[in-house]
Amino acid sequence: MLSPTIAEQDALLHRLGAPGLIPYDSDNRRNVGYLLSWMGDADLVISVDDDNFPVGPEFFTEHLVVTAGPRRYLTIDTASGWWNPCDQLDIAPLAVYPRGFPYQHRRVCEVVEQVATVDVRVNAGLWLGDPDVDAITRMAIGPTSRALRRKEAVLGSRTWAPINSQNTALHRDTLPAYYFPRMGYYYRGQKVDRYADIFSGYFVQACARHLGHGIRFGSPLADHKRNVHYLIDDLRQEMSAIAILDDLLDWLKGCDLNGSTYAEAYRSLSYQMQDAVEHMSGPHWDHEIRGFMHQISHLMRQWLDVLERARGAAHSGPLRTRG
Repeated sequence: MLSPTIAEQDALLHRLGAPGLIPYDSDNRRNVGYLLSWMGDADLVISVDDDNFPVGPEFFTEHLVVTAGPRRYLTIDTASGWWNPCDQLDIAPLAVYPRGFPYQHRRVCEVVEQVATVDVRVNAGLWLGDPDVDAITRMAIGPTSRALRRKEAVLGSRTWAPINSQNTALHRDTLPAYYFPRMGYYYRGQKVDRYADIFSGYFVQACARHLGHGIRFGSPLADHKRNVHYLIDDLRQEMSAIAILDDLLDWLKGCDLNGSTYAEAYRSLSYQMQDAVEHMSGPHWDHEIRGFMHQISHLMRQWLDVLERARGAAHSGPLRTRG
């Protein structure tokens, strides 16, 4: 089956009452794929960026861990509450942190490992070649990932890490909390971009924790043969998100969500975040950046409404695709 045409995508969005939800010529279009997976009752969804190439014959099988139910895993906790997934990789020339890892917590800290039973609902596969680091790190170090040192580790109940969209699998139930936020908002004359998947990864992680589910890092690997980028532009687009992420994550880790499903927890998160950013202070928290976070919160709720309408639409006839 081929990807649906723009006309077919537009027809679907109109049918669901959301013609303007997903902009053209944008990585935000991956939300159409999430929608189709939701309407098709897929058990899992795998997100792979266009410059990431699956490694090995077990790529899909290893991502099925999100449908395996409770199993015994090695779990990781740290004193700071933050763990670096790149520690699982053999990286040269220096150790690095993944894109989205808060700068205030980029330090070595003691790791506590134990075996526990966990129901994993999100699996973050790692990379060979170019690890997913931010523009600052890429410009300063230019790291290369050569091998996976350890097949898997699951975040403990007190510890967090960033999740991207390059090589990530999710259980169907998490999709309401995995909307890919719209970027392109302007803050102090610079476009905020390149962090949509980081926001979505942290938001689904918060909901998974609320519901007692786990996040796994490790296999399967993707070979990241990075597309050509102008790193100065990447840096400009990433800086605003980097600047506010420390404050936002401090709040998110202590946020007390409501609800017994991912949809309910995500809606609770959207309202609480919308209120919380009004009280955040510091050099970056002005009306523009609060407007950016309000936009995300509003679109999170729109996404939930579209998924609810999609339940009925799925039974009135599938979206036709070529192939």
